[in-house]
Amino acid sequence: MKSTVAGNAQQIVLTLVIATMAAVPATAKEGSWKLDADHSTARIVLGTNAVNIGVAHVSGNVELNAAEPTNSGLDLSIDPAGGTLITFNSRRATMRPDGKLEVSGDLTVSRIVRPVTLNPGEDYSGPVYGEPTRQAFNRRVTFVLPMSDRGGQAEITAEANLFRENFPELFAAVSEVNWLPLVQDQTCAMPQASEDYAGAVCTGRVVGPDVSAGFASLGEDYHGFESATPRGNLMTIVLKLRLTRNYSEQATGGRNLR
Repeated sequence: MKSTVAGNAQQIVLTLVIATMAAVPATAKEGSWKLDADHSTARIVLGTNAVNIGVAHVSGNVELNAAEPTNSGLDLSIDPAGGTLITFNSRRATMRPDGKLEVSGDLTVSRIVRPVTLNPGEDYSGPVYGEPTRQAFNRRVTFVLPMSDRGGQAEITAEANLFRENFPELFAAVSEVNWLPLVQDQTCAMPQASEDYAGAVCTGRVVGPDVSAGFASLGEDYHGFESATPRGNLMTIVLKLRLTRNYSEQATGGRNLR
């Protein structure tokens, strides 16, 4: 009788353990996150005086695995108005002694190039432009970011430093972009028609680029704000990523970004 009761008790305990394990999501094993592209940004900062020249949306996938840091990775694209400019595909991840994660991979920049023909002469009428072509350049770049593997939501900052002599094509590409202000949570409403009707009224939060770096020089030749000139050959890409735990992917075993 005792053995039967003990056996039943063990079976109940085992059943409870199995039920508990089944009820716990795979957050302890996997590190897959869903990136909120509407609230994740990349800032392009130039010079040692840190002039913020542009802000763009970031989309893609993020995996941060505290249990196995080498399984972490970033698969991202930086999208200013007008199309994708920069993509990053991670290849290697390591944990530093200070507890931060280093993710190295291929940073690719795309540029539209139009060949120009100059033929000075008596009948010269200006440059002749050829058909535009897309060129892609890539270099190995490392982002440094904190490890976040707890809770259902997280906001992290990842940074990568580059120098002009190591990636001149990237410096040229970002300088050619018309960096429009980035507005988050924008909503627009059409007002009632009237004599002073001027179109939709929109509200939202402008997150950049910074205009505080500019200055005004009042006078007869005043032409508006001027941006501070970047000093030095340093570029910093600052990622502000808003993440939500991706339980659906974890339930199927997670996703290897590489």
